[in-house]
Amino acid sequence: MQETGAGRELVGTVLDDPQDLTAAVARVRETPGPVELTIGSDRPVGPHLGSIVRRQAGQQLHGAGAQPLLLRAPVAVDDDIPDEGVIAAVDDALGLCRGVGAEMLVLALGGLSHRGRQRQRLYSMLAALAEAASHHGVRLTVQNSSVVEEVLMLLALLDREFEQGTLEVTSPGVTSMAWDVSRSRAAGQSDDDAWQHVHRAAARAQVLVRGVDERELRTLDRTLPGFHEDRVEGRILAVLTR
Repeated sequence: MQETGAGRELVGTVLDDPQDLTAAVARVRETPGPVELTIGSDRPVGPHLGSIVRRQAGQQLHGAGAQPLLLRAPVAVDDDIPDEGVIAAVDDALGLCRGVGAEMLVLALGGLSHRGRQRQRLYSMLAALAEAASHHGVRLTVQNSSVVEEVLMLLALLDREFEQGTLEVTSPGVTSMAWDVSRSRAAGQSDDDAWQHVHRAAARAQVLVRGVDERELRTLDRTLPGFHEDRVEGRILAVLTR
């Protein structure tokens, strides 16, 4: 996976409101940089787009300054639908990433006790999706629903399988984590505690930080040792929620 942002502070934005491509392109021109777009039929990028239109949409977004472009999967790993439905939806989203030239797909752990899915079952699904992401040349970035350790344990299992040669991906960096700060705070985890884990994860593969506004991001820069440096070096990619 290609690293982005080394040597400069990349601060991006989240576009998750229903809007058309024209409106999204205008928003990107206002604040060029990393952009996270939610996939949907009422969004600028969705399964309703044919292959040519996907490419054109990607060209317009990149041309407006969406560097890098990230897509957000329309389902969570633990949505209340059959496992096959989750895998199919995420695989389609990975294909959409490839079509528009998005580098990363953000995949949430939705919470709610994982809808009855045990950790091993979640891991098996994530392993299949990691292999699909590797095939598409996209980084699969898994977002926490509560404390950050829930994602890191799954990534550790993937790394072990990779080392044993039983996970068919090009490198461990095919998967990484998205630290949703608002969700770890809501789960009662302090930023300092979460950062100790996230900082180590950022040495493994680029980490996405979301769930913060501009003021909160500056606070993290000041209070978390190494956070600002990791952003400058491209190990941390931040997108702001308005």
